[in-house]
Amino acid sequence: MLLEAAAPAGLGAKRREFRAARGMGQPAMERFMPLRAELIVASLLAEATVPFRFNTGAGPDLLVGGDPPAFGIEIGSRSPSSLSHLSRALSAALRERGLPDGVEIRTDPIPPVAIRSSVQRSIIEQFVPPDGSPGVTALRVMAAPARPADGIPASWLTIRRGGSTTSSMAPFNSPHMLALAQSVAMEVLRYKRKIRQSQKLPTLLIVDLSGGDLPDVRYWETTFGPLWQPTDTYLALGAMHVLTTRRVPEIRFSINPYADKAAVGIVSEPLRGVAALADLANRANRQPR
Repeated sequence: MLLEAAAPAGLGAKRREFRAARGMGQPAMERFMPLRAELIVASLLAEATVPFRFNTGAGPDLLVGGDPPAFGIEIGSRSPSSLSHLSRALSAALRERGLPDGVEIRTDPIPPVAIRSSVQRSIIEQFVPPDGSPGVTALRVMAAPARPADGIPASWLTIRRGGSTTSSMAPFNSPHMLALAQSVAMEVLRYKRKIRQSQKLPTLLIVDLSGGDLPDVRYWETTFGPLWQPTDTYLALGAMHVLTTRRVPEIRFSINPYADKAAVGIVSEPLRGVAALADLANRANRQPR
């Protein structure tokens, strides 16, 4: 309703794109999540009466300001094949074999940010062997190797048939968040197409982390801050977590310490009145001049 009332340019094309989104599998969700995130951020701008339009050409997804726009907002998402995906896939394989589909998964000491497809296939085949023979009923397996140089331990899974629990327990500021931040840096921030999008005009990047396990973003600034590189082109990177029980998402920012301070101000000040995005302006004000 907010977007319909604001009627920003480009809404019609975005509406058609949203209606065309189909499917519930991992590939379909990877296409759907960035689109959903873009509409959520656009709704925040519309509610705060910040002028913007959807970009139907080259450059960032949202163009903020007049013509020409003052800055852009590029939207991304990180929806790795994590514990939730493994749990759903294993349950589906058990159902297809005619077996009870209850699955219990616990992690030690932290959940993996992503589980490689080869590891996931191996796990499923041990519970549901391709030759039809009885599979295991319990398994302990390493889902992600340790990265000692980064302070990230190996992630182990204990999987049992029966029950319906997927445990993603880890402290809010655990190495899990560092591993997630590193994946965002490598696979979103420094992805070639994303870099091109940010070279058209001053741009900030917002990445929806809702598709992963433990997408707590309260420590995002301190977690992501050390990962910036002098060649990074975005002025700031926001981590977004969308809860189905809350209308307004939680968004926390990390500002590129190598970015021009005046350019950061151009982007942050117009967003000060957008409650969910105000963290950017608050952090910009605390930066040393």
